[in-house]
Amino acid sequence: MLLLLSLASMVAAASVGSAILSLKSGAASINLDALDLLLGLVLALVLHELTHGVAFLALGARPQFGVKLRTKFGPVFYASAPGSYLTKSGYLVAGLAPALGLTVLLLAIMALAPAGGVAADASYLAAILNFGGSAGDAMMMRTVLSYPADARFEDTGDGFTVYGPTRV
Repeated sequence: MLLLLSLASMVAAASVGSAILSLKSGAASINLDALDLLLGLVLALVLHELTHGVAFLALGARPQFGVKLRTKFGPVFYASAPGSYLTKSGYLVAGLAPALGLTVLLLAIMALAPAGGVAADASYLAAILNFGGSAGDAMMMRTVLSYPADARFEDTGDGFTVYGPTRV
């Protein structure tokens, strides 16, 4: 399920990006060289977790960042906020911030940057990878929605711990 959601998300982001390119230059094609690919990958990985971190900070939490080398998905970067107890709506904002906020920002950069330039090309790829990588966040947030409004959530880096009332 996660893989299908991730692939569908990547196709959706690529389609929106192609539409922006088409409106911008009349052509819905993009040429990615090794630099664009590397920059897009790094941007997606780093900015995705930084966006979670910024959201945690805005909600009064103290973000921590790390890397796990051995998971069932391979190596992963993560942002967490151990010791911070977020409201349900706050945790939803932090969890969905990369999917909604960062993807829109990257697509806007792509639309405003010169066509065929490194910024446009790298932000196109970063938007696709970020939105596809947000599938896991979306599945976690779907679970969060099943808890009552007065529950509190602690992001532990291995998932989340819920404090308060049990699920509906």
